[in-house]
Amino acid sequence: MFGYIICGVLLGPSGLNSIKSMVQVETLGEFGVFFTLFVVGLEFSPERLRKVWKISVQGPCYMTPVDGGGGASLGTPLVSRFLAGGARGEKEGELDYSSVLLGMLVMQDVQLGLFIAVMPTLIQVGNGTLDSLVIGGLRVLVLLGQVFISLAAVLLLCALLRSYLIGPYYRKLHAECKGNKEILVLGTTAFVFLMLKVTEFLDVSMELGCFLAGALLSSQGHMITGEVLSCIEPIRDFLAIIFFASIGLHVFPTFVVYELTILMVLTLSLVIMKFVMAVLVLSVILPPCSRQIRWIVSAGLAQVSEFSFVLGSRARRAGIISREVYLLVLSVTTLSLLLAPVLWRVAILKYLLFLSFPLPTKTGGEEAELTGVCIWDPVLNILRHCSSF
Repeated sequence: MFGYIICGVLLGPSGLNSIKSMVQVETLGEFGVFFTLFVVGLEFSPERLRKVWKISVQGPCYMTPVDGGGGASLGTPLVSRFLAGGARGEKEGELDYSSVLLGMLVMQDVQLGLFIAVMPTLIQVGNGTLDSLVIGGLRVLVLLGQVFISLAAVLLLCALLRSYLIGPYYRKLHAECKGNKEILVLGTTAFVFLMLKVTEFLDVSMELGCFLAGALLSSQGHMITGEVLSCIEPIRDFLAIIFFASIGLHVFPTFVVYELTILMVLTLSLVIMKFVMAVLVLSVILPPCSRQIRWIVSAGLAQVSEFSFVLGSRARRAGIISREVYLLVLSVTTLSLLLAPVLWRVAILKYLLFLSFPLPTKTGGEEAELTGVCIWDPVLNILRHCSSF
């Protein structure tokens, strides 16, 4: 990934300036995000998410206001690359960390759609007087209600498609293929863009529509999922490379070098804050027998999301942030993405050490907490009290 970003830096305005049609490159990069989320949906198992649905909903809802003061961004398809090898044979009563992490990422993508939906109203509220602030606040509440209604409509549509359309549609595609994969690729891509346009029409994020398209196809069985994956993954990989290269088009090395100190401080502070807050929240909502996975899940949520580019670009076009702040967002996001694999490997190592040398158990069977965690007891008690409602 780092090599693709550097390639974008070298070919972009800050390097050789070889790419003149940057808008077209960025558009292809967005397709990379769409197909990445579609593949995540294909690898998604509803049965796995049912076990962790409560954690998937509670976790992001608690973390969003906690991290909001630090400007945390939500949702990331990058972590899906780590999830591919994340499944393991789980003991009875334990949760699979890949299921928990994927469920929280899905919920965060829903929150991304909410943020994008309310952004125009927030712009109007920020430019108004006190009376307009009150009216704007009511508009935000009404808009949130509309978004939730849209989400319910999308879920109802998905249930109908799964029951009556997906099976016959795929069987028709498979019958028309006759050993030729082009029909399967075209039919699958058409279904992805159909779901994308449906969610866009209902004012829900297009990325969520791509994920739901993959999840609907995955519900038809592992054989169908494997066949579609074998056709779509090469396209996804190519477009994802363009996406990461398009990030480099907006990175200016002179700006990074000139502001390196403040960028490193901001990046480390943001990553550490998100990691610590995720550990605290997961310590509250995870069952005692599965709390050892909080380190891995927190590591997967610690970096700034690639979707911060989407939010940042929309905020810049709307005049909410300046060009300098937008460059700051791009630089911090890129640096945090470079730190993500390191943090992930450290968390995996800690988790493997835990499996090799389990902690002593209490008389009730609960795993004893590490002594160092005791300093967080007052905070954990407050969060546990909030989660009991």
